Amino acid sequence: MPWYMSKYPGRIRTYDETMNLSIERRDELVEYCQEFVTDTVDASLDGIHVRLYTNMPHVKLFYGLNWWPTDPSRIPHGQVYAIDDGGKITTERFYEKKVAKPEVNAGAAYNSETKTLIVFNNDYYGEVKPGTLSIAADIFEDQFGVLSVHGASAAIDGKGYLLIGPTNAGKTTHSYGPAIEHPRGEFHQDDWIFVHFGSGKAMGHASERWFYMRTNAVQNYPWLEPIFRRCELENVRSDDPLEKFLPSEPRVMVDPRRILRPEKVVDEIRIYNCFLLKRDPKDSMVIRSMEPEEAVEFLSAAPEKWYNNYLTTFGERKAKRRGELFGRLFKIAPPYLLNIVAPVEKVRSLIFQVLKD
Repeated sequence: MPWYMSKYPGRIRTYDETMNLSIERRDELVEYCQEFVTDTVDASLDGIHVRLYTNMPHVKLFYGLNWWPTDPSRIPHGQVYAIDDGGKITTERFYEKKVAKPEVNAGAAYNSETKTLIVFNNDYYGEVKPGTLSIAADIFEDQFGVLSVHGASAAIDGKGYLLIGPTNAGKTTHSYGPAIEHPRGEFHQDDWIFVHFGSGKAMGHASERWFYMRTNAVQNYPWLEPIFRRCELENVRSDDPLEKFLPSEPRVMVDPRRILRPEKVVDEIRIYNCFLLKRDPKDSMVIRSMEPEEAVEFLSAAPEKWYNNYLTTFGERKAKRRGELFGRLFKIAPPYLLNIVAPVEKVRSLIFQVLKD
């Protein structure tokens, strides 16, 4: 089926501490989930093996397209249970803490000790994808010193850059645009980058094989519309009128090599600069450089902390670790604060100028 309408149009709840499970509750829920599992999919996220257990065909399809496949005979590093039990489970049985919207017996929960994400009764793929990325982040930041960045990335003349911003901040617009417009532009990632450090360099590794994008990207790039209509869609039909593609909820699963020529899509970049995005019409400043410590503090104090609402682990230890890794990144790749209320062409020219300098 080229399109699918999910039961819910988005995540049930914001990811926060209330989603964290004890290992005892996790074990109880996994045992309960196992009787419903009909399919498994094994995926590699930059080498982190995360196995999906599900009985939801749409989730299975999108999970298999989103990530790189890996050997199912190997034991996974993390697990995702995405189960529809017909609405039987109660919120009280699922969560150990009080949660928002307790009347909705659906949502996600996480146990860090076993790297297990559990999703009940939500076939919207955007409930599964963020938690899957967060499993990889949980492992990478603690065990390997690899930073996970919620952002987009591209390169101009071989110089890579990160756009780090909250949800709906224009990351896609200002990564695709330069890659498309510049003759030596390359596109890297649309939503999440794994940053590896070594030999004084910061290297950005790809997280997604195919991209799970908002269909409203057609507003800035109208030529995407016919491409999207031929792809797997979520919460919009392939024959719907254009206005149905414009809200923030509908999604498309698309191979980026259908959007740009294959040679303009890369899986690794060397990062030279970072742009922290904000949208403030009251501020006449468009761009300014930041000190590494200032940039770390800016991200740490943001309402959407670290500009990352996908994270499933919290607390002082994790905050300290993330601050250290961002600090390391910003010492290698100088950060800039970029106010994207400016016209798209102006923002694009400023990115070009910073990378050129």
